[in-house]
Amino acid sequence: MKNHQSSRRGFLKAAAGATAAAVVAPALMASQNSQSGSFYGYKEKVVGLVSKIKSSGEVDFNYPDTDSPCKAVMVNGEIKAYSLLCTHKGCPIMYNPSKKAFRCPCHFSEFDAELDGQMIIGQATENIPEILVKVDDNKIIAYGVNGLIYGRESNIKG
Repeated sequence: MKNHQSSRRGFLKAAAGATAAAVVAPALMASQNSQSGSFYGYKEKVVGLVSKIKSSGEVDFNYPDTDSPCKAVMVNGEIKAYSLLCTHKGCPIMYNPSKKAFRCPCHFSEFDAELDGQMIIGQATENIPEILVKVDDNKIIAYGVNGLIYGRESNIKG
């Protein structure tokens, strides 16, 4: 009977250790990926000009690589940017400035540009990824992505 309890106790200790590792590992990996001039491995990139977005209301660009189309929009005087790939099936989404929303023509999901790309309605189950941007003088600079770009295991290639 004692051997049975020892093996059960050993199993429970191993399970507790594995659970702790699963909880702590992502935080440790994120802190190791943070580097000077980047946000969790993302390189800063000038993606547009403030003067252009003020005149046209939007700026198209690719970030974090050429396979990821994005759009920066002016919403209530603030520049916000999002991936243009729907989180449902990866269809290209379009921006409607009068509704301040992105819409997928494939399955009619809609995402709110004012609320960080939150899904409003449709088949998608996640918000569209927000591209983190900052302004330096007249430059719009992308420095990270909040969310996973459709079809990827990681937003960073390589």
